[in-house]
Amino acid sequence: MATRINPLHGYFRPDHLDHVVAEMLRRGPPVLRACWDPVGGLWHAREGTHRLRAAHLLGLAPILVPVPWKCSASGRERARHAAARHAHTFERVVVGV
Repeated sequence: MATRINPLHGYFRPDHLDHVVAEMLRRGPPVLRACWDPVGGLWHAREGTHRLRAAHLLGLAPILVPVPWKCSASGRERARHAAARHAHTFERVVVGV
């Protein structure tokens, strides 16, 4: 089953992404803190916009470390709307470390 992960924000720097891709080829998949959203049915990443995008480009399964949601309910609702535009779909993810 595919898993959607919403990055912290949609913006990324292509030159930095190239650097992150090169590092990920050397180091392997990223470990990212993320919050599970049962209503939205997706994860909201708390960090690693470039690492998440690089893993998606390389077809790597990110390793998600579950953390609690610390923003307001309206913040979560805004994150759900942002996910409609920016979330990445992964065929496989690893949850927990």
